[in-house]
Amino acid sequence: MAIRNPKLFGLNVLSFFADVENKNLSLQNINLPPLDLEIILGSSDAGAKRSDWTSFSRLVSPLHETLDRFNRDSGTFSSLLLSRAGTEGSLFGNLKINGSLSGNAIRYRYVEGVGNSATVKIADISTSRISAWSSSDPKATNPDPTIQGQARISYGARLGIRSGGSLIFGTQASGVTGPRLQTSITPQAKEFPSEFPTHKVQVSVGGQNVTLYAMKGIPVVFRGFFRNLNATIKLTQLINNTPASWKIVETGNANRYSNYTNQGGSTSTVNYRSSISRERFIQFYYNPDNILDVSITSANIRSLPAVKFQNATRLEFSYNGLREFPDINFIAPNIDELLLRRNPFYLSEFEDERKLQNSTYSGGATTGTVLDKIPTSVKRLYLEGTFYGSITQNIFADRFQQLTVFDLGRGGGAYFHPDSTDSSSPIPNVASTIENYSVGSNDFRSIDLTANGTTRFNVNQLENLVTLSLGANYYLTSNTFGIAPGNNVIKSIAINSTGLPFPTGTEGKQSLEIFQASYGRNLGKIVDLEGGNSISYRFDNCGALKYLYLYAANGISLSRFPAFTNPSLEYVDMRYTNIRGGSPTGNESNVIPRATFQSTPNLRYILIDSGSLLTSPIDPDAFADAGALYYFWYRSYGRTGGSLPSFSANPNLTYIWAHHNAFTGNPPNLSSNPSIYYVRLSNNKLNGAIPGYKNKGSLYYLFLQDNQLTAISKFENLPNLRYFYAHNNSISGEIPDFSECPRLYYLILFNNNFTNYKSGSFKELYNIRYIDISNNNLSAQAITQLLDDLYENWKSVNRGGVTVNLRGNGSPNTEALEFIVILRSKGWNITHD
Repeated sequence: MAIRNPKLFGLNVLSFFADVENKNLSLQNINLPPLDLEIILGSSDAGAKRSDWTSFSRLVSPLHETLDRFNRDSGTFSSLLLSRAGTEGSLFGNLKINGSLSGNAIRYRYVEGVGNSATVKIADISTSRISAWSSSDPKATNPDPTIQGQARISYGARLGIRSGGSLIFGTQASGVTGPRLQTSITPQAKEFPSEFPTHKVQVSVGGQNVTLYAMKGIPVVFRGFFRNLNATIKLTQLINNTPASWKIVETGNANRYSNYTNQGGSTSTVNYRSSISRERFIQFYYNPDNILDVSITSANIRSLPAVKFQNATRLEFSYNGLREFPDINFIAPNIDELLLRRNPFYLSEFEDERKLQNSTYSGGATTGTVLDKIPTSVKRLYLEGTFYGSITQNIFADRFQQLTVFDLGRGGGAYFHPDSTDSSSPIPNVASTIENYSVGSNDFRSIDLTANGTTRFNVNQLENLVTLSLGANYYLTSNTFGIAPGNNVIKSIAINSTGLPFPTGTEGKQSLEIFQASYGRNLGKIVDLEGGNSISYRFDNCGALKYLYLYAANGISLSRFPAFTNPSLEYVDMRYTNIRGGSPTGNESNVIPRATFQSTPNLRYILIDSGSLLTSPIDPDAFADAGALYYFWYRSYGRTGGSLPSFSANPNLTYIWAHHNAFTGNPPNLSSNPSIYYVRLSNNKLNGAIPGYKNKGSLYYLFLQDNQLTAISKFENLPNLRYFYAHNNSISGEIPDFSECPRLYYLILFNNNFTNYKSGSFKELYNIRYIDISNNNLSAQAITQLLDDLYENWKSVNRGGVTVNLRGNGSPNTEALEFIVILRSKGWNITHD
């Protein structure tokens, strides 16, 4: 096959790959013959994979399939494309160069062997080898050995220094004379106080022994692409009480830099800000042996420096651009905590490092994984959003026997899912030491019930587990799921958006604080009736339980309400479920019995929303013992009737959201609720009079529409009431005085039976923006009085943008019509019959 399409770069990629309607024209744009495309598409029948095509190298003609990477790079900044090859990456895709190519270190691929024994390997022309032939200087390839020996080592060369302090040289090439090392770099003066020598090297210069002071690993240099940077490095101790220094310098222009001298103390932080994203070096000036903790995130770092942090216990390089998994065994052999979240390791140059699986050769031999690059002593490991595909089930359990934090959550990046290797995609087994287990937002589908519980533990067997996060694994199911009987430290369980049932073994867990099962599809009942009157509440006697999230958890359908035995409970959310209500014993005389919240004095949120709730009333004293109640949401979609429960024992009540029920009787007078802010009792069957609410300094919203109310009393001292809706009722008599609601914004009273207007009611409503009293029985005289007040209102505070709807009342007389003309000319919108 001859693939003849050209290699495209930069803006050409975007122009040639722009969407076109005709697919043949698309092929023509990239000069890809249809026959070649058919061969590529049919290659899967011969066992080829996509990764085979994207990794081909050394072909006579370039492969167009590598353009996706060039497209991503060139779509960001051209400088990224210019620096794509080098020490951070390899040349690939048979890149063609017009003109000379030079660099400090050039990495490339080559084929070793022929036929079936041929293998693709990676090599480099590296300046770190300290020899003429490894230099990128043209003299290195000159056939004349005397000229070849003059080839310079470019800046960036690394000198190997033995522990004893001697310089490591290779064997002198035959015919080469003169100095062993040459450099074109001018020695740099010490710039920062923290540049202390790390080694002494004795060399012979002109026959005289000279001691050189070397600063190995100073500065520590990270190369990134960023606009803003927040970086922190902690030190084991200060040398001579001297703080560390930083330098941020553009890679393309050494004259553009920012120095941060003597930054901090044992904790050194740099906060760099720029208006333009550029490729920059992050240089840290201190002995690497004194570095305890490195945290550099969101800097687009593509590789880590070849520096050993011998005493570092924590490294964080989350949200960068690392593709090759770093060898942490070398970089930080004593690491305790490793955070590499959201780095695209799935794009590694090495196929066997793109997934968290054992590598298996054709002979059946199984090798290690990318995890072999991490010290076995690590205790806290964060790898969320870094790999795709399934996981070899026990690679974590078999390697990390001291692990306490295990985080493979998705976090918006790559995620784990079933593939051809493992279609069941079980969540990984781990060691018994795990305290925090997090694999949320992936596509794990099962729990490995074959774990031996000796060296390999599934989540059901972890007795030290404090936090369990399995949420948002939509297809995750298991008939066996629970908390280990010996676990007395569990604090948080999250199984939201899964098919898991309520876990067994939660009863009596005094440490449990949070249970999250929103959108759970297969929970079962929160209360089980197990023959006769035997009652089992899933969280019975969980004394520390504070939060119970069951939002949209249809798995608890038709369940009874438990008698909550959780004195610390603060939040219960059962909205959008199919819970039925009634007592655990089956008594249905009250949808919420008296005993339901009798043992929850700290309960602040009660949120219940279900179309399956009983039609029976709420016990009048259901909330008498919930003295801390702050927010009450109850919706039964027109089912639950009877009177509203009493709120007289709830002085902190701020929100009442109880619309779309069948409550009868008068609205609550709220006399015992000084903090009330929001009341929505619309779409019920409330009757009688709206109370004369007074002295409610926090009341802002009052929604009483769509009921059967017949009267309204005067409101007194409601300084912050903004929205009052009472439309679609049967309120008769006089529109009362609203002058003590000075901030009233919306007043909606349409579709009632008002006949009169209290003179002066609207006169001082200077914040009013919308009044709707349409479809009442107001007389012409009442309309005239109302418009006279609004005209006086405008004269006191000139403004437009007020809407008044008077339709369906008495016809305005001549005087009223004059008021309407004047107000309309001032920007008011007034409508009438």
